[in-house]
Amino acid sequence: MPSNQTGRSSWTITRRRQVKLLVIGVVVAASAAWIVVANRHSAREKSELLTYQLCVGREKGLCPNGTTFVQNAGEDTVTRWAQKECAGYKARRIIINDGPSKDCDCFLADVRCSSE
Repeated sequence: MPSNQTGRSSWTITRRRQVKLLVIGVVVAASAAWIVVANRHSAREKSELLTYQLCVGREKGLCPNGTTFVQNAGEDTVTRWAQKECAGYKARRIIINDGPSKDCDCFLADVRCSSE
């Protein structure tokens, strides 16, 4: 009888160790997955850094509120302005929103400077 008790308690101790190791492994794997997901999500949020809404025209006073005025100097005005303002960034995205408006003799554009 005594040998059976020792064998059984040894098996129980081994089984408990296996369960503990399994639980620790699951926790470590879940933590690693969480870190990967969190880093990818924060990287996406950080990629776009600057956003401007430009009013390209002749007179600043005629532009809509909340826009950045840029003096219209020809066809490449927005491109040159974006190159200057986004010089430290990897990517620039320019979207011309509206054609010339009669109200302000201007057009609106969105410029986004991003690190990726």
